[in-house]
Amino acid sequence: MKIIRARIDDVHMFSKEELKLGGCCFYTKDKSCKYFFKIEGQEAILYASNNMYIDEVIDEFLFYSGFITSIKSSDGRILNERKLADCKEWIQNKEDIMIPITVIDNKIISVDGHTRLRAAIDLGYDSVYVYYDEAGDYISYFVNQAINRKIFSAFDMEIVDENQYRIKWHKFCDDFFTSVE
Repeated sequence: MKIIRARIDDVHMFSKEELKLGGCCFYTKDKSCKYFFKIEGQEAILYASNNMYIDEVIDEFLFYSGFITSIKSSDGRILNERKLADCKEWIQNKEDIMIPITVIDNKIISVDGHTRLRAAIDLGYDSVYVYYDEAGDYISYFVNQAINRKIFSAFDMEIVDENQYRIKWHKFCDDFFTSVE
């Protein structure tokens, strides 16, 4: 089942207060399940309409919330602690940073992991591991947008606060993928 991160206008699924928290609201494509993560420091509490697709929604949430160190269900149980611990272990050394790449017009393009690349730079790593990934047709659009914004490497990326990140990246991606569906 596809898990969708809620957009600011998904008021039919979530309250305006929940939606203001950005990457905390998710639902299934068929809208049969909804999930809300309440963040308290580095812990998140998961409120779910039912127990279906819990692993999938946690994976999606952690993609946007890498600083979270534990997730509990609303009744206090720890959910998927092993998977969460596994996600946190990769940053212990540069060999753990894996970046998917593809080749477009004889140029190596990172498909994902731009924040990890920037973290590697900031931590003083001079290299990371990469692996080849077949990128979707959409990647050319993203590459052209980066070129238009004069972003040619992780050095060129603007560092913004969480609200600006939601607007400049999450909304950009949401708008793009909604337009092509």
